[in-house]
Amino acid sequence: DAYSTVVKTKLLKPSPRSEHVPRPGLLELLDAGYDRRLTLIDAPAGYGKTTLLAQWLQAWEPDIPFAWLSLDDQDSDPVRLWKHVVEALRRVAPEDEWGADVLEGLGLVKTKHIDTVVPLLINALTDLPHRVVLVLDDYHCIQSSDSHEAISFFIEHLPNRVHLVISTRSDPPLGMGRLRARGEVSELRTEQLAFSEGEAAHLLNETMRLDVGADDLSVLLERTEGWPAAIYLAALSLQNREDKHAFIESFGGSNRYIVDLLAEEVLARFPHETREFLLRTSVLRRMTGPLCDAVAGVEGSSHLLRELAHSNLFVVPLDDPGEWYRYHHLFSDFLLYELESSRPNLAPVLRNQASVWAEGAGLFGSAIRQAIAAADDERVGMLISRHWFGYVLAGQAATVERWLEALPEASIDSDAALVLVKAWLCALSGRRGEAERFLALAESNSYEGRLPDGTASVESGIALIRGVFGLGGVQVMLEAAQLAAEMESKQTSPRTALAYLGLGLSLHYSGAISRARRPLEEGLRLSREGQPLLRIVLLSALSFVAGDEGHLEEAESLAREARGLVERFRLQDVPQSTSASTALGCALAKRGKLAEAQVELEDG
Repeated sequence: DAYSTVVKTKLLKPSPRSEHVPRPGLLELLDAGYDRRLTLIDAPAGYGKTTLLAQWLQAWEPDIPFAWLSLDDQDSDPVRLWKHVVEALRRVAPEDEWGADVLEGLGLVKTKHIDTVVPLLINALTDLPHRVVLVLDDYHCIQSSDSHEAISFFIEHLPNRVHLVISTRSDPPLGMGRLRARGEVSELRTEQLAFSEGEAAHLLNETMRLDVGADDLSVLLERTEGWPAAIYLAALSLQNREDKHAFIESFGGSNRYIVDLLAEEVLARFPHETREFLLRTSVLRRMTGPLCDAVAGVEGSSHLLRELAHSNLFVVPLDDPGEWYRYHHLFSDFLLYELESSRPNLAPVLRNQASVWAEGAGLFGSAIRQAIAAADDERVGMLISRHWFGYVLAGQAATVERWLEALPEASIDSDAALVLVKAWLCALSGRRGEAERFLALAESNSYEGRLPDGTASVESGIALIRGVFGLGGVQVMLEAAQLAAEMESKQTSPRTALAYLGLGLSLHYSGAISRARRPLEEGLRLSREGQPLLRIVLLSALSFVAGDEGHLEEAESLAREARGLVERFRLQDVPQSTSASTALGCALAKRGKLAEAQVELEDG
């Protein structure tokens, strides 16, 4: 029957493709592992595992004979598996020297092959007159625990005459930890098999003569993450195409070649529940178990994610504990394309579920991005008005600006909380006229009560902006800062520290230098480690005050502390961070260190 008959085509060794890319570095790695028991080549579909082995075989034969077996799903049957292994090996050794006893053992009924056949095979191989490489290609097809157990026994007792190569899409359950600990296995994985820029250039420009420029090549490599099959499919698509740049810019998981490859070689191989999980979680940039549970409507996603990463299903771990993962970029594009093609109304629902979970987990940026992708303007506005402040104080005002750009102008102008966010952003970037326009809009709004971000009221929010940025002049600034400090001092929040900053700055600008110190010190006390921008400005303001009071060492020390925060949090490109350089320059100048002062002041 089909299980007992040797399929001779499974024993045929592959020949290198005509358009193959030379990979001398990988061939050297294979050569280096030749003296160990096992070489494991472990990567997803399309990473050139078989092609690489064909190149290695061509480089060494006939000096070292290769016995080749291409496995399939039916080889989970131990009888079929070992019959093919024996026949593959008999092809590279004289038939009359060994093998007959092994084949006879395979005919025994109800006999555990690990106890009978495999020891016979090992004994026969021990007497081989020369070295042999046995290649088991597509080992992921083997699902039988009996077959895995027998292969493990085979590896454990493998004679020195035989080097085993296993090519697979997923980690095999063969006691790999023990083999690694003993230094008996050489491994090539996805990261080594991914194309380098030079290899991609060789395929596209030397082999296929497509004349792709360096910039476009770099984009393609980033999009594909070096996945050789995707680069080859892109090359096929580029043939006879005039605007190569436009195609590469748009190349993704919806490309028909990519869709066919992933649908046939990856997605179709999984049960319905796994396919449904993959499609539903395609809306996520990064994945963790509880998030996937919430989005996919299942339990046990953490375990499934680990299994998928373990099986090389284009699932990339993002941390050592194995809590966070992401999909390969093209695989993610493909899954999302499949989801939106088959169920276009489901993606926004899933994104909103992800947004709710992310907000609850404190991942506010992710929550907002998912709401934007779901085109849920109401939720986007609500999330921004709740969580914008922490991003601005961390120096990420540009991020908040991008979020707001996703909203229609009318929905911002009619929302007092968002109007005040816009006023803040305009004031921060020096657009004072626009800031005044948004403040006027806020003043005309009938919103009552505390704002979503915790600000005491619209009136307090307006006073805070005028009191910090000096809109309307120094006297208006002082009055507004006093009002904001009075209204915000009833709560302990980042706005309280800002109110004290405004009060200290306005007192300093008014000439009341001795009175300026206390509110600035109180603001610094209330500010937190995660608010570097606020602390930089407070420290700089205190440095100016200390310098004006004649405390020059203190002024320099405070300014250097502010400068250290700029460097530590890499805020050199944020305009407000220049206060640190300016404060340090002034302090150095007052201490007579003019050359150093000039450098800092010019930098500021």
